[in-house]
Amino acid sequence: MQYIRDLDEKAYEYLANIAPAQWTRSHFSTRVLIDCLVNNLSESFNAMILRSRDKPILAMLEWIRVRLMTRLYTKRKGIQKYAGKLCQSIQDRLEKLKVASKSFSATPAGSFLYEVGSQYERHVVDLVKRTCSCRFWDLNDIPCKYAITAIYTNIEILEDYTHPCYLKETYMEIYKEVLPPMPGQSEWAETRQPAPLAPHIYKPLARPPKQRKRASDEPRNPYKASKLNRPVRCGKCKKEGHNSRGCKVGITGETPWQRRQRLAREKAISN
Repeated sequence: MQYIRDLDEKAYEYLANIAPAQWTRSHFSTRVLIDCLVNNLSESFNAMILRSRDKPILAMLEWIRVRLMTRLYTKRKGIQKYAGKLCQSIQDRLEKLKVASKSFSATPAGSFLYEVGSQYERHVVDLVKRTCSCRFWDLNDIPCKYAITAIYTNIEILEDYTHPCYLKETYMEIYKEVLPPMPGQSEWAETRQPAPLAPHIYKPLARPPKQRKRASDEPRNPYKASKLNRPVRCGKCKKEGHNSRGCKVGITGETPWQRRQRLAREKAISN
């Protein structure tokens, strides 16, 4: 926080008013087994249903149902062909951590307590509590590169120190449920409920906006940067901030016929 304060006082004041558990890994809870603070799940779902969001309500729900039914089947078939013990993404992550752990050495302090470090850093690893002072293992329950060094020094299997939620069996248990198929709308049971009406669509007169709406307190740069990281300069008025196409110098509000008449009079007077 002191480093942030030295960089920007306003950024320090902004973060100081937010609970640390909401934005910094040092205060994240170890219960959720995640060290990432993004909404990728909702963003992925919104991107998936983008084609059906403008459909009527029944058509939209039917499209989402079929899409989820197909996705569950694809996930189920894909994991059955996988022969590993851990999920593919977790296994790939561990392989990268194995390579990063080669530069560290573990010094035993007890049967399952190690001091792991190199020439530049050092951390404490407890294999019984499954914790490391770097907190990577604590947050994800995936052994970090320091814990991997201690596990191999203790001559144990790395996968045994990974949380069961990352196992292939857990993955298969999640996707084992089958979303049942449904008959067509012609075979649906009739009810006494009123039929849903199409919503009234209001189409504005102007063109729909395509650019992002800026916040009221968001700073705006008056000078648009060019590809060479230089401000744009107008070729007519020689001022910065716009080009010749958007230049308003010389605009009088006269019609083309009035402009031709004025130019003809000026030419006659000059002759």
